[in-house]
Amino acid sequence: MMNKNKTHPFHYLLNDLRTVSLDELDTVKLLDRKDTKFVFNQVHLPFILEKVKPFYRILEINNDRVFTYDTTYFDTDDFLFYNQHHNGGKKRFKIRSRTYSSTNQSFFEIKIKNNKDRTVKKRLLINKTNDALGEDEKDMVSEIIGLPSNQYSPKLNIEFFRITLTDNNFNERLTIDTNLSVKNGADSKIFDQLVISEIKQNKYNPKSDFIKILRDLNIQEMRFSKYCMGMLHLNDNVKYNRFKPRLLQINKILSQT
Repeated sequence: MMNKNKTHPFHYLLNDLRTVSLDELDTVKLLDRKDTKFVFNQVHLPFILEKVKPFYRILEINNDRVFTYDTTYFDTDDFLFYNQHHNGGKKRFKIRSRTYSSTNQSFFEIKIKNNKDRTVKKRLLINKTNDALGEDEKDMVSEIIGLPSNQYSPKLNIEFFRITLTDNNFNERLTIDTNLSVKNGADSKIFDQLVISEIKQNKYNPKSDFIKILRDLNIQEMRFSKYCMGMLHLNDNVKYNRFKPRLLQINKILSQT
């Protein structure tokens, strides 16, 4: 899995960005939001980081500007949540525990994509990530999802580097994820050339400076799930017919130099 001491490939480009503190960033938590994702090759990242400098500020904690996210996803043995996403369900869930290196805190999180295509995140501070749900986590699952909490077990571990930014007006929260690494038991895969970026807004605003920068590079919006991509690459027994066009897009992106 990811070397915790590995340096972000473009860390030197982050030095000139204006910074924002965690307290300031918390004014734009956007736990109920509109998400827009973009996926592109790492070769574009230096140009993009240069272009965002006038418009965005980067999160800095204890002199660090790049943070490691370590996430364990839970699902049923018949992959209920994976299939909800694959089948294009209007309402779907993801259950995960995540440790944030920025604060050394762990949270249990439920992500809900509702029938209005908005993302709602519910979270619970926990002592550490585990392979089993604690009583508080079980209560949260039962209350929000309404299915027996003993059906869920760890299915995938994902790690990546994250850069977090906000626009100067604190209306948007922007994340740029690199060095995605997925593991399921003994099997693993690293997507080291792939960048997954997400802009979080209260309401979709196509005039966002970040969206304009990417469109100038002909980088279009793309629906993308780290969990689903990891699952279909490491599991032979999940269906992925509806993801085939996305896989072709990803392969095309990875072939860029």
